[in-house]
Amino acid sequence: MNIPLLPLSLSLVFAVGLVAGVYAVLLWSKLSRLEGKMDCLRTNCEDHHKENEHRFIVKVEHEMEHQGLWEAIHHHEHDFRGRVRR
Repeated sequence: MNIPLLPLSLSLVFAVGLVAGVYAVLLWSKLSRLEGKMDCLRTNCEDHHKENEHRFIVKVEHEMEHQGLWEAIHHHEHDFRGRVRR
């Protein structure tokens, strides 16, 4: 038996195209849902930041207040008995 290859190859191309189309539609829907979730996360983070900006101090203010403590902890020496010398 001699099977013509043209109809077989066309049906194979059609099947691959159909599967690729279904995959593309599913991927597009998943990405669009992900985009919506990312937008929601961004708005929630912005709202949280606006609500809580009075609760926290900025890094520069914190560093200025605790600079002496930082120096005392990290830049000191010990004498021969193990006591701290500044």
